Amino acid sequence: MKKFAVIALTQGGATTARHLIDQLKKQEYKVELILPERLAQRDEEFYSRGTFSATIQQLFRKYDCIVCIMATGIVVRALANVIVDKTVDPAVIVMDEKANHVISLLSGHVGGANEWTVLIARLMKSEPVITTATDIEKVQSLDILAKKVNGWYPNFKQNTKKINRLLAEKGLVELYIEPYLIKYVQHLSGFKQLKSVREHESGIPLVVVSDHTGFTKNSDIIHVVPRVNVLGLGCRKNVTITIMQEAFTEFCEQHQLLWQSFIKLASIDIKSHEGAIQYLASTLGCQLEFYSAAELKVASKNYPESAFVLKTVGVGNVACAAADYASGEHTVTERYANHEITMALSRLSEI
Repeated sequence: MKKFAVIALTQGGATTARHLIDQLKKQEYKVELILPERLAQRDEEFYSRGTFSATIQQLFRKYDCIVCIMATGIVVRALANVIVDKTVDPAVIVMDEKANHVISLLSGHVGGANEWTVLIARLMKSEPVITTATDIEKVQSLDILAKKVNGWYPNFKQNTKKINRLLAEKGLVELYIEPYLIKYVQHLSGFKQLKSVREHESGIPLVVVSDHTGFTKNSDIIHVVPRVNVLGLGCRKNVTITIMQEAFTEFCEQHQLLWQSFIKLASIDIKSHEGAIQYLASTLGCQLEFYSAAELKVASKNYPESAFVLKTVGVGNVACAAADYASGEHTVTERYANHEITMALSRLSEI
């Protein structure tokens, strides 16, 4: 869950801050209020006189979004020495103490400040102020498109600047996105959407959003790899790391999948001690989740079941059931079975 900090300087700002926190908590955000010691009520966090700059810099390093209810200039001066880069800096939002305006100040796209500015303005009945060019021109930006699919693409700064400038200036940018990924994206305004990569016109920038291999690599093409895939796993006892690697490579080659597209691995809880599963999740940088036989039983009924597996672990299908349960969606591949390892792929129902 994203962590918010709300900081204010004045009595009016403190009143507005408390109202904002009430609204954000109703949206189930985790929010912390920080006020000057003289304004803080019982159980509220506070900073002492003369420590404002140190406090806001500490919040900058700790929270995903900081909402500053004060003048913009104060925030800029206080944070100037700790700002690093938009790829790592948190979202910073500024509000006036009467909540007339909500300003997206820092990390509008990658950090989420633009999105949260709109949310806060709606909750507080304020006017959102967003100055990023793609938002002003009402076109989708490359970095936000990638964010919607948990995506990664190479040369982030260079490619983001190039594509977003073209989109903001109404230039031609082609887009091919796998049909099953469109559900994650709110809009694709500004792009010329292709039904097939074969429609690509040489010399025109093309953004490809796909979890598959096989796309031509050239200077025209930016491949956004979405991290939406969930791998369900079953295996015999004490399977080796080498065999697990071979099985995963075979599975990816069989379905032409990019290893970077996996976000989660899942299996049954009696396999939680298997070093090969732990190793694969660590190598891929994936979340690793284990479920009980009782949790997997309902999902298992959607797939062919084995009487032997049912007798051994308490559920008739591990790989498919784990992928299904972990993602909230049915599997999209047939069950892989080789090297005494089973695998199945599903995709997140939502991000």
